[in-house]
Amino acid sequence: MPKPLKEYIKHYTLTAPECNPQAMMPLTLLANRVIETATYHANELGVGYARLLKDGKAWVLSRLSIEMQRWPAVSEDYSLRTWIEGFNRHFSERDFEITDGNGNVLGYARSIWMAIDINGRQGGDLSMLDALRDTVNDRPCPMEKIRRFTPIGDSATYKSMYRFRYCDCDFNRHVNTVRYIELIQNRWDLDFYDRYQVSRFDIAFMHEAKCGQEAALLLREDGDEAFLAEIDLDGEAVTRARISFRQHEFNINNNNTSNI
Repeated sequence: MPKPLKEYIKHYTLTAPECNPQAMMPLTLLANRVIETATYHANELGVGYARLLKDGKAWVLSRLSIEMQRWPAVSEDYSLRTWIEGFNRHFSERDFEITDGNGNVLGYARSIWMAIDINGRQGGDLSMLDALRDTVNDRPCPMEKIRRFTPIGDSATYKSMYRFRYCDCDFNRHVNTVRYIELIQNRWDLDFYDRYQVSRFDIAFMHEAKCGQEAALLLREDGDEAFLAEIDLDGEAVTRARISFRQHEFNINNNNTSNI
C-alpha cells in the first residue's frame, strides 16, 4: 500500500490580469490559492468534496492566517506547499509555505478546516476520516498560530454598509470567503495601497451570509498600522479579522497621500 502523501506542492505563475494595481499578488488571490491547493491535496488523499458528500458533508474554511515577507510580482513564478499539522473529529489544521521560483520563502499560511452537514448547515463529525491521522506531518510552520478575536461593538471607529449580491456568492449559495476579504480591504483607497502592503491577515468565519443580506463593516485601530475588522448581520458577527500593514520598500508612484 502506498504511503500517504504528507506534502503537496502546486506551482504557479502570477499573470498580469491576476495582479493588483501595484503589479503584485493580491491578498485575495493568495487566499484563493490556499483554498485551491488544500483542495488538490485533499483530493489526492481521497478526502475531498466527493468523499465528504457521500456522508452529506462538505469542507468549510473556519480560520485563515497569512503572513508574507514579500509578495510575488507580475510574471513571477511561485509555489505553495501544504501539509496537515493536526487532525481530530472536529477540525483539521493545515499549513502552507509560499516560495518563489528559486525556492526562497516568501511567507506562510495557517488554516483550520471543519465539516458541515449540508442539509442542516451544522458542524459535522469527521470521525469517518480517521485515517487522516496518518497524514499528519511534523514539518514546522514558523508563523504565529491563528489569533483569537474579541468583538468590536461600540469601539468601532469606522462603519459602512454593504448588501451582498449575486457575484458575492459561491456554489454553496453563501457568500464566498474572498468577498469578505475584499470588503475589508476596500476600506482603503488606491493611494493608501501605493504606500502600504499587507504584512499579515487573520480571519475567522463564524456564520454564513447569503445573497440579499445587508452587512455592516466595523473597524478600529489595533496598534501601529493594524486594524481589527468585523462584518455583522443584524448585530451578529459573521466574520472577525485583523489586518496589518507595512510600508513598501520602494515607491509605487509619486502620490503619497493616505486615508489611514
